[in-house]
Amino acid sequence: MDRRRADFRAHVEDAWPEIAATPAAEVTPDQVLDMLRRLVEDGKGRTANKLRAYLRAAYQCAIDVRSTMSIPVTFKAFAVIFNPAAQTKRDPKFDRPDKHPLSADELRAYWQAIKTLGGIKGASLRLHLLTGGQRIEQLVRLRLEHIQGRTITIFDGKGRPGQGGPRPHTLPLLKTAATDLAALESHGEFALSTTRGVKPISVTTLSNWAHDAVGESIPGFQLKRVRSGVETLLAANGVSREIRGQLQSHGLTGVQARHYDGHDYMPEKLQALERLFAVINKPKADAAHSRKSALADRDLQRATSATA
Repeated sequence: MDRRRADFRAHVEDAWPEIAATPAAEVTPDQVLDMLRRLVEDGKGRTANKLRAYLRAAYQCAIDVRSTMSIPVTFKAFAVIFNPAAQTKRDPKFDRPDKHPLSADELRAYWQAIKTLGGIKGASLRLHLLTGGQRIEQLVRLRLEHIQGRTITIFDGKGRPGQGGPRPHTLPLLKTAATDLAALESHGEFALSTTRGVKPISVTTLSNWAHDAVGESIPGFQLKRVRSGVETLLAANGVSREIRGQLQSHGLTGVQARHYDGHDYMPEKLQALERLFAVINKPKADAAHSRKSALADRDLQRATSATA
């Protein structure tokens, strides 16, 4: 189950069964606000903003189905002419991401904790780290049919309601990650599974495996900190913002990226992953020296470009 569906089930269907049973066209702004306000009162303001965004986008699809041919005709059945979520306001103070990235030393400690971890636990956690800290909810739904030799394809639906479905995001595999995937005993639909591919592992399961592996060695550890930690480490080691965005599938929504840039960036993604692998495998002193060298190389390239 993806994150949006899980959030909707937890915070609408389970928390507000009467509203969930109400026809979509009859839900009022006050009812939407009641759902959001409870989350805020429970200290889940960021979740409230996310739920509001999900509801607003879903209602808008149901309205736009009468004017936009790419929206599935099934939305017409909801007979929606009014968007109750659009009558509410998000609270911007809850939109500040609490990323708290893992430091380079913490990433190295995390790698040592999972480097030799056996079975699907180790394979899944290494795949997550060695593909650049992909969004967990997307990675766990990796299908066997989307593993092609030394590449995998996951699907990024972030920010794309009504835009033709999730965008494929293809990634190269380092040798270690490819070996781990090949060793998994999954014969059904999903690659990362404890049910032989019938169902994918959940985000919570993967997070718990990471917590168990780390123990008390990294204070305040959360698996989501790996993603921002990887980007921070790559930035510190000379990988450009553009390539980091291509690797982690963010910042790709501009007109140029959508319509004119047909390059798949696979060589650059692989180079970034190789740099990540090299840094997390180095002792602290060697890593610090490599970072200084990378920054010096980047400064030299900028100076050369400026005088060319």
